[in-house]
Amino acid sequence: MWVDCFEEAPQEWPRKPISDLAKIDPPYELEVGREYPFVEMASVQEGFGGISKFGYRVWDRSGLCRFSENDIILGKITPCAENGKAVLVKGLPDKYGIGSTEFFVLSPLSNVEPEFLFSLVTAGPFHRRLVSRMEGSTGRLRITRDTLKKWLAVPLPDSDEQRRIASALKLADDAIAKAKAELEATRELKRSLIVRLLTIGKSSSNQITETKFGPVPSHWEIKSLVEHTGTPNCVKTGPFGAQLPPESFDKSGMQFVNITDIGDGVLDFSELVYIKDSEAERLSDYQLKSGDLIFSRVASVGRVALIPEGNGPFMMSSNCIRLRASDSFDPSFLCLLFLSSPFIKRQVAAMSTGGARPIVTPRFLRRLLIARPPIEEQQEVSEIVGMASVNETKQVEVIEALQQVKKSLLQNLLTGKIRIPPTTDTHP
Repeated sequence: MWVDCFEEAPQEWPRKPISDLAKIDPPYELEVGREYPFVEMASVQEGFGGISKFGYRVWDRSGLCRFSENDIILGKITPCAENGKAVLVKGLPDKYGIGSTEFFVLSPLSNVEPEFLFSLVTAGPFHRRLVSRMEGSTGRLRITRDTLKKWLAVPLPDSDEQRRIASALKLADDAIAKAKAELEATRELKRSLIVRLLTIGKSSSNQITETKFGPVPSHWEIKSLVEHTGTPNCVKTGPFGAQLPPESFDKSGMQFVNITDIGDGVLDFSELVYIKDSEAERLSDYQLKSGDLIFSRVASVGRVALIPEGNGPFMMSSNCIRLRASDSFDPSFLCLLFLSSPFIKRQVAAMSTGGARPIVTPRFLRRLLIARPPIEEQQEVSEIVGMASVNETKQVEVIEALQQVKKSLLQNLLTGKIRIPPTTDTHP
């Protein structure tokens, strides 16, 4: 007996398994030895975000999936399935394409609108049940063909109502796409602003000095980090990592920062764990406080975060490096410097590769030459970039709000709580 994924949908909409709405893995006839557009798993964005790029690969009758325009490709292996690696194929640069063996392909039948089917299979009531029925060994769970063919039922309104639902959802998608394009333009402008501020300073009339790491304003002081701070111990490595026993952690105490918590200049507080107060007291020399910079030292160039004002103290793991600068540095400016593209290139060139993975070393950071503007100019640069960041944050919030609106609209349309009359159909 199948599970009705949308029990609240109108009863006049018949319930059907996905196999009654689409051909699963259609056997398209492809020409052996010919190149076709290729989609690898990494090219499908999470959260049903689309295809980032098409590659090309020769068809050789291998087990690769085959798809066409308006087909749906659906990641079937963990964690891709859970993370929403599914896409409605649009803009395919050939009649057919090929992709990873870890995709299912759903080709909508003639009485099913592709956009409507994609809405069904990506909606929470269906997608959650789909991934909950994955089978296989731990770490290699997969969606089964039987689940798609037999076990999950979805409502199927008539073709006209499918088109009206798809048209309404497209308006929401268009608004989200426009907001994302504006956000990317803002981020590109911010990146360009940072490069300008860190190479010629605030004023275009500044005299410029060419250094081995690029142009900088002539009045900026170039010294090693240790020389700037006057503190040999300005850089400190965390004391422990995986070796810390489980009993050191608790549901309360001091928050513990690992490399996975270090984002693009900020800490991600969503999954921080706690270390017992007794352990935190014993290891007090390794705490993080407001104004500290924390680096991931293992295979993650450019991964640095600033401990913001009013936060902390935190404890850091052995995979982290702490930088505690002197009063001659504005912490926000210093973080900005380490996140800039020219600076990241310098890190890449100097990273130690003696082990299995490249690492950032305290020795490298201590000896790193830094062009330091006067503290007042550092603060002004930080404020300028901060204003750009505020605008960026507002646009992110707009996108999140639009996505919530679409999620609510999707639920209401697929359950029939909102019905769009034929007279308002915007479909051409």
